[in-house]
Amino acid sequence: MDPVSNLEFWNYNDRPDYFVDIPDGDNEVERMIRVLRWWFAKDSKWRDQRVRKPYNSVLGERFLCWWDVDLKDGDGESENGDGDMGLDGVGSDSNMTLADGDKGAGEKVRVTCIAEQISHHPPVSAYYYECKDKGIIGRGVDHIAARFTGTNIKVGPGSQNHGIYITLSTTGEEYNIQHPWASITGWLSGSPYVIVGDSAIITCPKSGLKAVLEYKEESMFGKPKFAIEGKIFKYDYDNDKTYTEKERKEKEKLSKIKTEDVVARVWGQWNGKVYVEEITTTNGVKIKSEPRLIFDMTTSTPATKQCLPISEQHPMESRRIWESVTTALLAKDYHTATDEKRKIEDTQRKVAGQRHEKGEDFESWFFEFKGEREGRPGPPVDMDKAKPFLKKGREFVIEQGTKGEVKL
Repeated sequence: MDPVSNLEFWNYNDRPDYFVDIPDGDNEVERMIRVLRWWFAKDSKWRDQRVRKPYNSVLGERFLCWWDVDLKDGDGESENGDGDMGLDGVGSDSNMTLADGDKGAGEKVRVTCIAEQISHHPPVSAYYYECKDKGIIGRGVDHIAARFTGTNIKVGPGSQNHGIYITLSTTGEEYNIQHPWASITGWLSGSPYVIVGDSAIITCPKSGLKAVLEYKEESMFGKPKFAIEGKIFKYDYDNDKTYTEKERKEKEKLSKIKTEDVVARVWGQWNGKVYVEEITTTNGVKIKSEPRLIFDMTTSTPATKQCLPISEQHPMESRRIWESVTTALLAKDYHTATDEKRKIEDTQRKVAGQRHEKGEDFESWFFEFKGEREGRPGPPVDMDKAKPFLKKGREFVIEQGTKGEVKL
């Protein structure tokens, strides 16, 4: 067991610097590419390929944090200092990111994160990332389904998980990112690791762009290649809504995408380097750009989350709830850790019993939903499906110039 709660660990904003870069793209294709880069960067926590087991979050548990992102420092490096977005072509040594040059040296923007466990059976959580300065919101519902297939464990989106929504107030664009299925394999060798053998689908109805990222199936023999291939192409959202699920999946096969609709091609390794090549048309002639490196997992590190001191946190915040268990685990006192974990679980069962006796349903403190949550996962025809909205007055505001005063 790892000394961290599910709510804190399953955070898709490993690279908030890439998150705030998305609105700065100067055209629709560039913004879609930036969404893809942020998507690949969310797996930075898996760079070492070590399988982890966080604490199971309790009902009503919440995790709040923030990041202060350097848009540009004196030497032009991004916050994490990795040169994975060289603009001079493949293998560029430039440390510039897509946003370099957009803001003045040393300027920061703040990104906030709210996550809450909104169901225990089944385990479901909601999350909400926001940067007000850049007019961007990332949100969604986490519900994981698991299947056991021989020596592998397959994990993917459950019935309440309809992907990540990225909303840009500056352009009015909204993106939906569908999660692919992944597998944990290597149990027999004693070194389990993660592989992905499915497709991630990214749609943006307003821009009329869709991206299909195909994670290549791994061979049963030999080393995994972690290969990905993808295309960004023009599509019609209204037509998409008329297709059956089977028809849509057929049209989303890379081989079925019409050449004339493709505006960019993506390839590489999801846990290594990912490249993109844009395709434009001039006088009826297709012109390919120089390939460029958009992400390098080998140099990417998750940004450090900033949280209030535990003594100032709400009683239901993750680090405060699990403090005694974490302390024991870090001291390698596993007997005490087990006892403390049992106490937390017993308390939650007692609270649930009291709620049941009163005939009360659990109500999320932070979130409300305008669309349905249940349903078969897949690119939504309803862009409000399983999309959380913050309740009025429940924003997470850290006062500037203080040590972290929170107003809720």
